[in-house]
Amino acid sequence: MDAKQKMAITGAGMVAAGLGLSIAGAALIAPAVFGWAAGFLEKCSDRFGDELEHASRRVGAVAGTLRRSFHEAAKAGR
Repeated sequence: MDAKQKMAITGAGMVAAGLGLSIAGAALIAPAVFGWAAGFLEKCSDRFGDELEHASRRVGAVAGTLRRSFHEAAKAGR
């Protein structure tokens, strides 16, 4: 074999090794990324639930106030 063929085989081996290391790295990083994303989504959903509960209470208070006002207005109109 001449030098060009040896260099081509060596280059192909290095590319294959690089691909293998990339796949191994992705396999090691993927669980950490999924864990981080799951924690982030859980925290966001908890925060969203708290905000939704607060908004629901506020809407209920406004609705109760409006109901009392309309009830009093209806009594005054009789």
